[in-house]
Amino acid sequence: MASMITSAGSASGMDFESIISASVEAKRAQLENRVTTPKEETNLELSGVGKLKSALEEFQKTLEALTEENGFNTRKVTTDLPTENPYFSVTTKDDAANGTYDIAVTQLASTEKVKATFDEDTKLQAGTIKITLPPKESDDPTASKDERTFEIEVSSDDTLASLRRKINNNDFGVTASIVQTEKGQILTIDSGVSGDKAQFKMEFTADPSATNDPNAIIMDDYFDYDSENPASNSKWTVTSGQDAVITVDGEEVRSSTNEFDDEISGISITVNRLSEKDSSGSGFVTNNVTISADVDAVTTKMQNFVTAYNTLMTTMDGLYKHNTYTDGENNYDGGQLSGDSMLRSLQDQVKNMMTNVQANAAGLDIYSVGIKFDSDGTMSLDTTKFKENINENFNGVVNIFSGDDGILNKLNDNLEEYTKSQGVLDQRTEQLNEEIKRYEAQEAENASYLEEYEASLRQRYANLDTTIANYNSSLTYLQVALG
Repeated sequence: MASMITSAGSASGMDFESIISASVEAKRAQLENRVTTPKEETNLELSGVGKLKSALEEFQKTLEALTEENGFNTRKVTTDLPTENPYFSVTTKDDAANGTYDIAVTQLASTEKVKATFDEDTKLQAGTIKITLPPKESDDPTASKDERTFEIEVSSDDTLASLRRKINNNDFGVTASIVQTEKGQILTIDSGVSGDKAQFKMEFTADPSATNDPNAIIMDDYFDYDSENPASNSKWTVTSGQDAVITVDGEEVRSSTNEFDDEISGISITVNRLSEKDSSGSGFVTNNVTISADVDAVTTKMQNFVTAYNTLMTTMDGLYKHNTYTDGENNYDGGQLSGDSMLRSLQDQVKNMMTNVQANAAGLDIYSVGIKFDSDGTMSLDTTKFKENINENFNGVVNIFSGDDGILNKLNDNLEEYTKSQGVLDQRTEQLNEEIKRYEAQEAENASYLEEYEASLRQRYANLDTTIANYNSSLTYLQVALG
């Protein structure tokens, strides 16, 4: 801070500098008590609100993992398939239900392929090959239903090998390969599209401006092909695409790929190889698949909730902890939301919602399925009791927590009012930030005021210093004159 006089009292010899410094510091302390302390307390409160919101959001993640559709529905798959190179694999979906199936793989899906034989020195005609594929299968209703096409530019300098490379340069799964045989070069084009209804089309358009070798093959003879009428082009040997086929409890189920995703509710099946033939040689041996509740996984999810609940309560207790005082002075050794009424009210709401759950239609409540509360409010889970209830009445237990009237849904809805955008905590954060801005503005005003206050003190003491110096000078003069 700039000073008008570097050393007040230099003329009179009086220690006005100490008086000015003491006066300014006393005024500074007075102003800081009005602004700095409450600003620091507001910053502390703001930090506490942020920590509370983060703690609630972390707790909500655990709630959402259990309250989302089929969040509790964890199932396990038991089969008698060989452990190495199984005939098929099974995974469960969110909506899986307990069930037992006898499954055999009787046919694998394959893609449509065409192959033709060419001479070693085959010359190609310049032009464009257009390949058309059906729309890509997708569960997304917004996915394109248009045919997929791409073009290959063929020059008169191309060989069968360079044409193969050009065909393979696509994003649609079409592949080409060449096998050298005594008969010549066998070009195989795999459409990449499997299933009984696989469609694959090639069309050739010659380049009228190109100069071709007179011995070049007529490309139309080869590269005009339509899988809907394969007999129209005798140059190609056709291997038609086929569906994958499995039997489920004796019923035939088909898929255009080796994946069965929508055909059996609740499970997905990927076939790897044909099942073993039965003793008659005319049928296939089935393998048993059992879908059942994964009691251990469900218990783990429930234990995760218990842990998350206790973590939230511990965080709230820490934020709420009261400060202590010494000789009337606040030690600020409590929580960042020490004694906060909103925090206490929210914590009581959460506790009351959990401890006052009514029994459901099956006569079950959180206590009867293994939830306990210790004397200090800590939640715990009797895993043995919980597993017994899951095994006896899976849906009854799940509905307590995540059904339409489940406690976790209600709890999440209640907390959402605090954590959502422009919710209770966002609004409080905005208010606290506004308060801090006002304190910062007041601090700027106080800094200007202190500069003016010090300047006025220095001016007054400078005048006094001059007056006393003049008195001293006059006194010295009289003493000398009177001699």
